[in-house]
Amino acid sequence: MITFPRVVRAEWTKLAALRSTWIVLATVIVLTVGVAGAAGHHARATRLGDAFLGVDVFSLLLGVFGIMMITGEYGSGLIRATFTAVPGRVPVLAAKAVVLLLVALPVMAVTTAGALMADRLLGGTPLPDTGVLRATAGATAAPIGLALLGLGLGALVRHTAAAITLYVLSMLVLPALLAAALPDRLGEHVVRFVPVAAAQGMYAVGNPFRMLAPGPAALVLLAWVAAALTAGGVMLWRRDP
Repeated sequence: MITFPRVVRAEWTKLAALRSTWIVLATVIVLTVGVAGAAGHHARATRLGDAFLGVDVFSLLLGVFGIMMITGEYGSGLIRATFTAVPGRVPVLAAKAVVLLLVALPVMAVTTAGALMADRLLGGTPLPDTGVLRATAGATAAPIGLALLGLGLGALVRHTAAAITLYVLSMLVLPALLAAALPDRLGEHVVRFVPVAAAQGMYAVGNPFRMLAPGPAALVLLAWVAAALTAGGVMLWRRDP
């Protein structure tokens, strides 16, 4: 009998069996902590925002990781066997999302805590108490949201290169285009609602670029994730593998 816990277990087995999974996650931890330590060392005056400089970059890496969780199966042809075992298809995407969340959450918690500690130790001064827990929680959750967004885009597009291109365009190119094309105040307001800006607003300190406050930013990112996963789920259900 097919049950959702069994589908989750199967997806976990597939993900854990890939060496690339652990290479990517280890890279995220090492590089994010390394960037934080380097920022603290060179600044010699620790600012809370310095600890999370690497999160901006490596959020994109986790997004690609989310994309390849499903497009990799399309590329290898394994998706046909997966959908034969789980004819409903949508539970497969939901199970992948659960597994991605369960894997990424502890990884990002360790990463942000390590980045905070490295920035503090190498910066030579104590971090301010104000906003530490909030910013750390936001820096932990935001990359996970972008990874889930990548998973949804992967399900929607199915092709790895096309999905990554779409992801990068929406994360990096779209905000720049909107800011350039729209009048100053309107562009500034609209750009805050694109996924990457919402994610950054979850852990921004001092709000230097007039980002959304952490609470609204989290809701905006959650809406983008829900939209991407819903669209991906609908397309999985409607078309052949």
